[in-house]
Amino acid sequence: MKTILICGSIIGLLTLANAQDTITWQAPAFISGDSDVNTAGTLFGTWAPYNGAAASGGLVVNGVNFNAYPTLPGATDNFDNGGGNGTYATPTTPDSNYNDLLNAGAFGNTSNPYTVSWTGMNPGDDYLVEFWVNDGRNSTVNQRTETVTGGANTSAPLDYGSGSSGSGQYIIGTFVADASGDETLTLTPGAAFPSAQFNLMQVRDITPAPEPSTLAFLAAGIGAIIFGFRRTTARSSFCKS
Repeated sequence: MKTILICGSIIGLLTLANAQDTITWQAPAFISGDSDVNTAGTLFGTWAPYNGAAASGGLVVNGVNFNAYPTLPGATDNFDNGGGNGTYATPTTPDSNYNDLLNAGAFGNTSNPYTVSWTGMNPGDDYLVEFWVNDGRNSTVNQRTETVTGGANTSAPLDYGSGSSGSGQYIIGTFVADASGDETLTLTPGAAFPSAQFNLMQVRDITPAPEPSTLAFLAAGIGAIIFGFRRTTARSSFCKS
């Protein structure tokens, strides 16, 4: 009985020690096609700000439905403004929905950092956030960049519009939801044409399913606790009689 309780305490302490909302970022990648859209785990929510084409039922890319009105719980940002479809040059991928999603977005009117936040995640679960920025207009190609910060980690700079097609970039980060279940991204623009922006994002729960052996261990532990409780109760009743 003591062994089970000690093991349970150790597991609980390890879980708390690992719980955090600092995001581990991958390297930014150029927008190329619908396979850019990650499908790991289960979808938690999406956001395609100021996108009129996604305002009624959303637009689906690689099986993921992106909505102009955020499906992320508690989603909020502090951007000053946004541009609707056609504001930013299309990245000219083979997927028309993907192109439509990426030619609208939110932008800041100052050189200050801006934030995007959401809530409602399960503490201790593993999550993936994927974030896109695109502005392929001739006046800004190869000049606008920004970094994304989540917790203690900041990403490498994302190019708004670069490469042979003038396409922007996307980035993927993973993290463990902390006890609050909240997350905030801070978008910091580069020095040239400084204006933070985001065109598209999704969040996915990628928590691994428990192994059968783990479930069996937990079931055995719970059974032992119940058995011990019943024996203690029975002895208490015997003593009273």
